[in-house]
Amino acid sequence: MRTEKLPDVSDIEKKLRGYLFGTACADALGRPVEHLTLEQIKSMYGEKGILELPPDSPWTDDTQLMFVLAKGLLRGAELEIPGLMDRIAEEFVFWLDEPDLGAGVTTRGAALRLKAGIPWSESGLRSKTCGSLMRAGILGFIFQNDPQKLVKVALISGKITHSHPVAEAASLAGAYAVKLALDGVEPGDMFEPLFEVTHGISQEFTHALENSYKLAYSGIGDEEGLKKLGQGWYADETFAMAYFCILRYPDDYKKAVQTAVNITGDSDSVGSVAGGILGARLGIDAIPVSWIEALKWKDALEKAVEPLLGKYFQVSGDKLKP
Repeated sequence: MRTEKLPDVSDIEKKLRGYLFGTACADALGRPVEHLTLEQIKSMYGEKGILELPPDSPWTDDTQLMFVLAKGLLRGAELEIPGLMDRIAEEFVFWLDEPDLGAGVTTRGAALRLKAGIPWSESGLRSKTCGSLMRAGILGFIFQNDPQKLVKVALISGKITHSHPVAEAASLAGAYAVKLALDGVEPGDMFEPLFEVTHGISQEFTHALENSYKLAYSGIGDEEGLKKLGQGWYADETFAMAYFCILRYPDDYKKAVQTAVNITGDSDSVGSVAGGILGARLGIDAIPVSWIEALKWKDALEKAVEPLLGKYFQVSGDKLKP
């Protein structure tokens, strides 16, 4: 007789809040220092860099585009792949009317192609940038209990905007890492399943993933290790740098995110990927209350919790039965 326990709704909710607020807080912390060199960051904020969120801190397109994907999932995560992609594609077109929070040219260009009538199967641009990775974590939550569909949706929805193999592998890794975090897998133990699920898609990504793991367990300092992994503008670098930070600080959301954003490069994207994964792993209680209170649009995150939780249980369905 099987005796597995059904998931505790309160625990799942804490982890969903952890993912949502973990993503947004890290995104907002990285926003003021994106495009700055580490030396410039230190000259402005002190030797340790930017450490705290000031009041009324906005997030960037990283969190905004996670919401775009979430809206598509709320409209059709339970559907077959084509129907779900239709709804996600529609949300990208709707997003074109929202305020510009710094979206990259690839995502905006693909959305404009969708608006012009190009089908979602052909709308993506061959770019290695991290626009599809930074939104993908919500897929790991919704499809936590259906890994086969998670893999398919992560790959296909990522290609709506970014069709380069590097971006495909990174998007899948970003989504799958959140699934693993929700499963209770320690960051160090995520390497093998991440390697296996992305294997064969992009050698560049595989190399970056391996380097991240090796450097995290070497004696190298945080700043030097991150510098060796890149600047985070390309998706393989973004994920590798975020993974390095959660490997270094697997039980310390705040320290991992502070490390992730104080870099020369795409601070908000590296931070938001790391923050989302660790937030999902550790839950909302791991995120500083002062950071949550400082978010400009925190009410939007709160409003998303109940419908996303409902969709999670709808999609999981029989897979949750013992």
